[in-house]
Amino acid sequence: MAQLSDGFLQIGPHRTYYKIIGPDRPSKPPLLTLHGGPGGGHNYLLSLAALATDRQVIFYDQLGCGRSDQPDDESLWTVSTFIDELTAVREQLGLDRIHLLGQSWGGMLAIDYLLTEPAGVLSVILASSMISLPLYQEEVEKLKRDLPPEVYAVMTKHEQAGTTGEKAYWEQFATFDKRHIFRGEVYPAEYQLAKGGFGASVYHSMWGASEAYADGSLREWDRIAELSRITVPTLITSGQYDELTPRQALIAHREIAGSRIEIFTAASHCVHHERPEEYNQVVREFLDEVEAGRD
Repeated sequence: MAQLSDGFLQIGPHRTYYKIIGPDRPSKPPLLTLHGGPGGGHNYLLSLAALATDRQVIFYDQLGCGRSDQPDDESLWTVSTFIDELTAVREQLGLDRIHLLGQSWGGMLAIDYLLTEPAGVLSVILASSMISLPLYQEEVEKLKRDLPPEVYAVMTKHEQAGTTGEKAYWEQFATFDKRHIFRGEVYPAEYQLAKGGFGASVYHSMWGASEAYADGSLREWDRIAELSRITVPTLITSGQYDELTPRQALIAHREIAGSRIEIFTAASHCVHHERPEEYNQVVREFLDEVEAGRD
């Protein structure tokens, strides 16, 4: 599938890298994707490029990671920074009408963006998206308690001591990763080829120590009470073994009127890579239904 264009957008003093896959189809509004992290980079979402047979799929590296600028200024790492960046991306690329997909932290960003009531968002896909970090941490604690006792003991010891940077922690964290983040044998090449690298500064500032221990500035972020304000057609996806547990996805489904939910069996947080064809088909059908006015 040919890449149509990529480049950099000048947003204030910083540059944001973007990539557009597929030709413009006026009758099919593009899908704009928001990656996770914060700091994850767009590369791990590239399996969604298969959707460009129907419409343009647009990716960008949020400030602080990938090929975008990575300023040494932790005061920038706030939700408002990324809402402003998303607004500017739409303006500069002329994205008047879009479908929006946010994965993990990207879904959190999508929720807060929608709460600003932007024009032209036709639908949203909350892909393994947190809705409350206190709830997320409660659910992750349950997942950790189901790990082998020695794994749980080492992880908890380092999390409580603030020593999660040590090798021993990450050796045990690999078990959590394998069960709840990516259940494949080897991470796809897209994960290993991120140009510019992972945004460690923004991740540790906003999210925290690890996927299993969110102790950054977002730790009290909770939007459950505001989900009812989302009125655009919504698809909620999660995996059976996802760190974003089905319980959390079901709460989002309950709170967002008319939303659709899809829980993928035997899948985890990166279901879009574990089951790409099935996942993309679910997304494709949802977008087609929204555009046909059936959602």
